[in-house]
Amino acid sequence: MNDYKQHLETIQKATEDALQATGFNGLWIYSGHSENYFLDDHAPPYQVNPHFNWWVPDTDVSHSLLHIVPGQKPTLYLSQPADFWHKIEDRSGADWARNFAVKVVHHQSEMPVINDQLNHAWIGDRSWQPMAAEYTNSDKLLAHLHFSRVQKTPYEIHCIEQANRLALKGHQAAAEVFYSGASEYDINAAYLQACQQSQNQMPYGNIVALNEHAAVLHYQYQTTKKPDHHRTFLIDAGAAYNGYAADITRTYAYDKHSEFNDMIAAMDTLQVDLCDACIAGQDYVDLHVQAHLKIAGVLHQFNIINCDPETAVETGLSNTFFPHGLGHYLGLQVHDVAGHQSDAAGTAIKQPDNHPFLRLTDVLREHAVVTIEPGLYFIPMLLQSQRNNKHINWDKVEKFLPYGGIRIEDNVVVGKTRSRNLTRS
Repeated sequence: MNDYKQHLETIQKATEDALQATGFNGLWIYSGHSENYFLDDHAPPYQVNPHFNWWVPDTDVSHSLLHIVPGQKPTLYLSQPADFWHKIEDRSGADWARNFAVKVVHHQSEMPVINDQLNHAWIGDRSWQPMAAEYTNSDKLLAHLHFSRVQKTPYEIHCIEQANRLALKGHQAAAEVFYSGASEYDINAAYLQACQQSQNQMPYGNIVALNEHAAVLHYQYQTTKKPDHHRTFLIDAGAAYNGYAADITRTYAYDKHSEFNDMIAAMDTLQVDLCDACIAGQDYVDLHVQAHLKIAGVLHQFNIINCDPETAVETGLSNTFFPHGLGHYLGLQVHDVAGHQSDAAGTAIKQPDNHPFLRLTDVLREHAVVTIEPGLYFIPMLLQSQRNNKHINWDKVEKFLPYGGIRIEDNVVVGKTRSRNLTRS
C-alpha cells in the first residue's frame, strides 16, 4: 500500500494546486450512479466516475461522495445502503479506507447538505449535483486535473501492469480456442474465463473478430456460428485492475505458413519499433506519421501498392489501409484524458487535417502510458473510393479481403531515455 499512499499524496498536491489556480476553496467528487433505462426499472451496469476512482481504488461505490479541502485529510461519505435486495459489501474497513476520514452513510438523507457558499467545486453527474453551474464540472478545473492525470504515479503504472497480466491470460486462452476452430462467442467466453472477469468488468466491449470481421474497426458482435473456414482472428480486449485498464490487440492467421501470416509478422516488427520510440519529448503526431510510412512499406513489400511509402503517405493512400490513430493515453479510462491538451490551462492541440481520428496530439511526457496500435485493413467501404487508383494492385487486395485486417497493440510507459512495454515485459 506504500505506492498507493504516495499516489494519494501526489494527487492531493495536484488537486490543491488545481484548486488554487482556478479559484476554488475545495472540491466535491461524486462517485456516480446508474440510471434506469427509459420506462424500465432495470439499469445498465454502474461505472464509477474516474475522478473518484483516481482517489478510491474501488469501482463499486455508487452514490458516494469525496470531499477534498486543502491541508485536510479527504472525507469519504461511503454509501452502504440498508438494502435486502442486493449484496452490500462493507468497504469501510478496507486497507485503502484508512487514508480517508470515512463516514458511512446508510440512507441518502444522511449525506451532507451541499451548497455553493463555501466556494467548493463539484465534479460528477449533473443530475445529482445541488450546486450552481459555475461550480459544476468547471472546464478550467477539469483541464488542470486532466493534465495531472497524464503522468502516472508508480501505483497507477502498477495497476495498469496488473491489468495487462490479467488480459494476457485471456489473450493466450483466446488464441488456443481460435486454433481449435471455435466461434467468436466461444472465443470470448474462453477469454473471460481466463481473465476471471465478467464482461461488465471489462474496461470496454471485447472485439472478437474472425475473417472479414477483422476489417470492422470496432466490431461489436460475437457470433455463435463457426465460419466455414478460419482464416484470421483479431482480438482487441483488455482487463481492469482497481479501475485501471489494459487495452491489448493481437491478430492471428489460422494458416501459419500463409502470406498473411508473414504480413502479421512484418506488422509486429514495426509495432515493436514504434513502442521503442515512446521517449519523453517525442511528438506523437510525428510518431503517427512514422507509423504510416512503416505501414506503407509493408504494403509495398507485399505488393499491395506499387508506389513508394512516401508517395502513399503524401497522397493519403495509406489512410485507406490505416484509417485510425496510432493510439491514445491509457489509465482510468481506456481513451484517457488530455490527449489533445498541451498544458494545464487546457490549450488544445488540433488533429492534423489529414489525420482527423488521432486521439493523441501531445508531445509525450515521462511516466505517461500510451497505446501503440498500428493497423493494416482491407475495408471495402474505403477501398471502393480508391477504385481508380493506379497505385493499388487490386489482385492482391482481392486476395486479402477475406482476411479482414491486422492490428497489434501494446501498452507502453513513456521513459526519459527508453520506454517500458507493459504488455511484452
